[in-house]
Amino acid sequence: MSDIVFKKKKRMTQKMMDLQKYYAEHQSHGTRVKGFILNSSNKCNFQCPHCYTRSGAGEFGTTDLSIEDIKSLADQADEMGVYEIDIQGGEPLINPDLFEILKAIGTERFYIYITTNGWLLDNEMAHRLADGGVDRVSVSIDAFSQEEHDYFRKKEGSYERCIEALEAATQAGMRAYVNIVVGHYNAKSKELKKFLDFLEEKKYGIVFNCASPTGNWRGNYDVMLDSEDQEELRALKEKHPNIIRDLWNYLNPADKKLIYGCPAVNLFYVSPLGDILPCPYIHVKLGNIHDEPLRDIINRGFAIPEFRDYSDKCLVGENREFAVKYLDRDMSVLKPLLAEDVFDLRINGRRRA
Repeated sequence: MSDIVFKKKKRMTQKMMDLQKYYAEHQSHGTRVKGFILNSSNKCNFQCPHCYTRSGAGEFGTTDLSIEDIKSLADQADEMGVYEIDIQGGEPLINPDLFEILKAIGTERFYIYITTNGWLLDNEMAHRLADGGVDRVSVSIDAFSQEEHDYFRKKEGSYERCIEALEAATQAGMRAYVNIVVGHYNAKSKELKKFLDFLEEKKYGIVFNCASPTGNWRGNYDVMLDSEDQEELRALKEKHPNIIRDLWNYLNPADKKLIYGCPAVNLFYVSPLGDILPCPYIHVKLGNIHDEPLRDIINRGFAIPEFRDYSDKCLVGENREFAVKYLDRDMSVLKPLLAEDVFDLRINGRRRA
């Protein structure tokens, strides 16, 4: 995060510093939210085989979030100390309401980033995003050659568009990151190491996201990281300090040993229906913003021991026991199961009816 962002967004900076202090005192995320992921529309122009929202499979659904809903959500999140918002999809750049959404959020209060497949991120779009208050663009690249990426994404020319998108974001003054899904199939690969060298040379940020047996990959436990893979990722972090994971100590990168832990609920997910999920990959409904205040929904999430208690592993990408027990169910981002039907949800020691 650049000094320019800190100076320009003083409210965001104060919230981030407060969270940094809280996390240091608790040696983890604890039970204080840091951000949320907003999927205001699940429509997408790609058909990726690993899609956790199943948008590529045509599960677009309806969008029940109005601009006023999003403004109210952002206001409540701001009051709770949330400092960052990740706008996703589907593909957010095909959403005609994107710039109205940015205005409703009040981007001056938050660190804003957009996760995109890069197809529509040209110079004009990049400058519009920067002018709209976006601080970072994360472009998803999951195969490390043009041929493999285009085949995986089922879109000829998509790799070249990603590289152009990263340059456009940089030229517009935003921070450019590459989102990489890492799993057992690629964590120790030579191709990944070469790609990281390339990204570091270009001075792009790097985000590791765990492969998870959800969405299109439901039940595919072979993609999950094992203990050797986890050690390999930590070794890669030592070599490339610009790699970030929500599991790691991203607010104090000088401390290379501290693991904040799984950020489920701390980094919650908002679906196009207004449902609040613990994270993008755990498709259980904690509540809906149309029905009750955000704070009550988040408190319900932290009443679930699996989310309240510290976990040094990503629950969906590294904890096979959790994945087998809770994730292999008929549920999705647009059709989540009720949390009380999946977890032992207790409030004040009593099971919620």
